[in-house]
Amino acid sequence: MHRGKQERIVGPEFQPDVPLLEVLLYGIFNPATIIVAFLMGRKADDKSKIMIAAFAGAAAGVAVLYLVTLLRLWDTPTLARAVGGVFVTSLVAGFAYAGAGYLLRRS
Repeated sequence: MHRGKQERIVGPEFQPDVPLLEVLLYGIFNPATIIVAFLMGRKADDKSKIMIAAFAGAAAGVAVLYLVTLLRLWDTPTLARAVGGVFVTSLVAGFAYAGAGYLLRRS
């Protein structure tokens, strides 16, 4: 069956303007991720709760990044589109911060 108009196939849209180094840096060095994951790691009474602390730290970090982007406090216009990558990076970094908090907790 021949149609008069050509159908356009739409594939995934890659965003080459999102700098991956910034995504990594915002995920690893986000102060909210560090503080929340470390403090929750210190309060954890079991090793299995380290992942919960890491998740909470990553969520707090992404929330702070979202608010900073929304209020335009610094230039992160393209980074807001890469929030999934920032969350995953924050989760991995938060696991390390929560683990450090768990190891340094008071007995």
